[in-house]
Amino acid sequence: MSAGTVYVDYQGRERVPAMVIGGMTVIERVLREAARAGAARAIVRGDELPALPPLGLAVDVIPTTMTPPAEAMPIAGDVIAGVTVHDAASRRAASRALFQTCRRPHDGLGDRYVIRGISLPISRVLCRFRVTPNQVTWVNIVVGLVACAFAARGDRLSLAIAGVLAFLQVVLDSCDGEIARIRHMTSRFGMLLDNLSDDVIDNLFVAMLGVGIGGIWAPLAIAAACARGASAMMIHVDVARRGKPGDVLAFRWFFDKTDEDLGDRFETGTSLFGIIRAFGRRDLYVLVWAVTCVVGAPQIGLVLGIALSAAYFGLAIVHVIVVRR
Repeated sequence: MSAGTVYVDYQGRERVPAMVIGGMTVIERVLREAARAGAARAIVRGDELPALPPLGLAVDVIPTTMTPPAEAMPIAGDVIAGVTVHDAASRRAASRALFQTCRRPHDGLGDRYVIRGISLPISRVLCRFRVTPNQVTWVNIVVGLVACAFAARGDRLSLAIAGVLAFLQVVLDSCDGEIARIRHMTSRFGMLLDNLSDDVIDNLFVAMLGVGIGGIWAPLAIAAACARGASAMMIHVDVARRGKPGDVLAFRWFFDKTDEDLGDRFETGTSLFGIIRAFGRRDLYVLVWAVTCVVGAPQIGLVLGIALSAAYFGLAIVHVIVVRR
């Protein structure tokens, strides 16, 4: 849709505009989608429409007695995520379909088969209570830091609690992004806070897990956390210099193709390379940490953490050399 005027007609569908789906009225969601598609102005025909917050386009409301404007492009005002909304049952169906759009082609194996199935119902509830993505992120940070504190204690019960909290943290990490997309509340600050805190918590968890297990694991884990931290810093500095602070998905390794989309770049299928790459993604390696801590085998999770840190640090060194050349 090019920049221009769109027309939404609610004549005969007076109940639909005020229906709430994903923490937002139908009319607000329709108009936000139109603005995202490039519309600069919307003409809405209807009586007793709900109040609208500031949107990304100008909105003119006309009564149903007026003739629809001929120059405006009509758009459906009652279709959400491909579902036509007209009653309570269709509203619930539209809500389910809308939240399923949060499943992305580049989701990792952990997201695809475990996390989304838990995070999406939670996000539906949080959207109903108008919780913001940044509020979830701050809670997520606290949960992650508490998990690190329990991991450092090292006893069986503390490690199990750390594993449960790590799992909760990775679920909430999906929730904040889902809420941001559903409620049209994405922001540069939110992205930076989310991704930067993930890196800090991941590296701190590895270090504290090594401290909790003790022995030679402690210095190895701390060194691994520092190495992974240096790699993460390189990525954040690179995307910030290109005007995309916090957008770690915008980072391109030296072996990435510039014209690849996210689905191709983060392919995690059943091929050997896909499975190996999947273990390098947060959704899966945090699940491994959580499970191994709960079942009493934290050394397995720590070995994975150390191996990932070494791999990322080695890639970062090669990347810097290649880019400078």
